Amino acid sequence: MVSGKKIAAAVSVTALVAGLSYMAYFDYKRRNDRQFRRKLRRDRKKVEKTATKISSPSIDEISDLAMELLGKVASEPMPQSPEDKEQFFMAQVSKGEALSSSGASAYPEAACCFFQALKVYPNPVELVMIYQKTTPDAVFKLVMAMMAQEVKQKQARYFDVFPPRDSNVRIKDKSKMEGKTKYKHSEDGVKSDVVVPNRALFATKGVEQGEVVYEEESVVSALLPCAQNGKFCYHCLRAVAEEKAETESTEDVEEKVEETESTESTEDVEKKVEETEPVEETKKSSATFECEKCHDAVYCSEKCRQDAYDAYHQFLCPSSNTTAREFAELTQKSHELAPILIAKFFGTLVDREKKKEIARALGVSDKGDTDEYTTWEHLEIMR
Repeated sequence: MVSGKKIAAAVSVTALVAGLSYMAYFDYKRRNDRQFRRKLRRDRKKVEKTATKISSPSIDEISDLAMELLGKVASEPMPQSPEDKEQFFMAQVSKGEALSSSGASAYPEAACCFFQALKVYPNPVELVMIYQKTTPDAVFKLVMAMMAQEVKQKQARYFDVFPPRDSNVRIKDKSKMEGKTKYKHSEDGVKSDVVVPNRALFATKGVEQGEVVYEEESVVSALLPCAQNGKFCYHCLRAVAEEKAETESTEDVEEKVEETESTESTEDVEKKVEETEPVEETKKSSATFECEKCHDAVYCSEKCRQDAYDAYHQFLCPSSNTTAREFAELTQKSHELAPILIAKFFGTLVDREKKKEIARALGVSDKGDTDEYTTWEHLEIMR
């Protein structure tokens, strides 16, 4: 009876002989068959081209692939709590690193992982710099392309959600409506392929004479130096109503003295005059709310005072620090509003985003689709 060892040895010998025979046949075909050699060269070039396409794609190929990958990750749910975000970030980065080391064929999936990690990281710019140093160049370019395509998609759908549907106005491109296309030109007058939109605001219903069509709250505002006299709110710019003088003027006191001379003695009258000191008329309003620190900024309500402090006055209040005091003195001497407006603008940006993050965390955000756009993006798109 044949043992198992002999069978295994026979199979091994047979496989070896078959392998050597194929190698000999392959070598023979390669040496003597021109068609076979051409086929080998075509196959080798095809493989090399595929590898090059994956590792070093063109700009158009990167953009197309980025669009495809964005569609793939768009439906994936994102974590909400800080703890979930941290776990999600670590998992995506770890998976992306493993895929990057697997070869060029895994680069697209690796880019998706790094892109998802980027969306939950608190400091995206810092993470992008880390990616640039640690990831393969092809993966990094793909991640950047996905970010660029996401911004384009976000800008494209902006006018679908803004202005709000209940505002009775829509923003449309007049060039598209008229069937005309306007292209951007360089400084030398050379026409480019970049289309310049010609947007305008259109009413969505009939408007009566004198009817308010659309209102929008300003991002920042500032009083002219001549109006910084305590009569106008430093935040909403509304006029602060004046109250009647809180104390009596000297003339009023003298009139009362004359009326009482006939009924009271001279000593009593002189005593009353001494007790009633002449006081200048004041222009303070009972509705005025001052900054509790500097007492320079006045507001029409407690809400305006608190909103102003949260957004910018906490940084600009002259009593808060030396830098703020020097800044206030400089703007007063120069009578320039631009520095104040810029400072208020950046403070307002930070305050709005903080409040939006808090609202999202508490689940009380009520701005709908417009909530994903920052104030900066709003101004940049509407520019």
